[in-house]
Amino acid sequence: MPLLTALFDLHGTATRKQALRVFAVLLVAIAVAMLVERLAPNYSRFVVPLVGFVYVWWWATAVRRLHDAGRSGVWALALVVPVLGLFASLMVLFLRADRPFNGGLAGLQLAGSLGLVLLTLLSASRLTWAPYWAPAVSMKPTLSAGDYLAVRHLGAAALLRGDLVVFRHPVSGEAHIHRLIGLAGDVVAMQGGQLVLNGQTLPQEDAGVLQEIYGTQGPLGSLPRCSNTVVGVGAICETDLWSETLPEGRSYRVANIEDGGFADDIGPFTVPEGQMFLLGDNRDDSADSRFAQAAGGLGFVPLENVIGRVTRVIFSSAGSSPWAVWAWRSDRIFRSVE
Repeated sequence: MPLLTALFDLHGTATRKQALRVFAVLLVAIAVAMLVERLAPNYSRFVVPLVGFVYVWWWATAVRRLHDAGRSGVWALALVVPVLGLFASLMVLFLRADRPFNGGLAGLQLAGSLGLVLLTLLSASRLTWAPYWAPAVSMKPTLSAGDYLAVRHLGAAALLRGDLVVFRHPVSGEAHIHRLIGLAGDVVAMQGGQLVLNGQTLPQEDAGVLQEIYGTQGPLGSLPRCSNTVVGVGAICETDLWSETLPEGRSYRVANIEDGGFADDIGPFTVPEGQMFLLGDNRDDSADSRFAQAAGGLGFVPLENVIGRVTRVIFSSAGSSPWAVWAWRSDRIFRSVE
């Protein structure tokens, strides 16, 4: 039974394909339920529980897929929704078939149908994108710790220099995010805090100062490093910003905490075939490709480790959980990224 084996095997990086297979089964089950409802409505109460079982099966596969993509296991709590739906459909199965329909529940039935449609549309959209929660401050100022991002699934061939790439760390396998700077054959170096790409020093222009409250940020409870030396909790932390422009003309802001840091003068690095060189925008607080993997850095990253490209910030929470709505940053809701 190779099909069943493929559907139930939830191990490894193939879970995306497995989730899609189960989702296809779910669509077929929903289509069958709609057909039964139309042709033989008296039997629909026997079919709906089966759809519920398939729905729970798909959601469990999707949760595992999110886990493999670096998401927290807290997503398993979402199983409560289809499980409750399954429980309700099983209860309906045991109701008397000749019990008169209560028209007062028509509104609730409509709401449930709309909810199922929305969940189905959301599920279908996951064929092209996935969520990612930025845990650290390495991409400041472009991203903040606690940003909840929309990541578009892309092949490595579709990536461009300057893209914000979500990828699997070549050592830990965990999902990380950095900016793509070098592709195969590129020579990358840092001189005096400025990026040098293929012998060309990228221009930097003053982009002002980032000011934020000094305190814990995001799921890791990170404390920001400040250009204005050491400040106390609750004080204003300042970080110098520069606008950096790639040879293709694409610009983005980078943060500079201090001059003369270890990684301000490093390289050159020649990017091997099938690899990429990535940097954090927070140049003085990012363990990126400038640092060897043996030293806890990122080193070169295989193109096959790419998960996707960040397209937008959906919302942002400075708290330890995305559900900490009291800590949401209202100015970052549905915000585009550079």
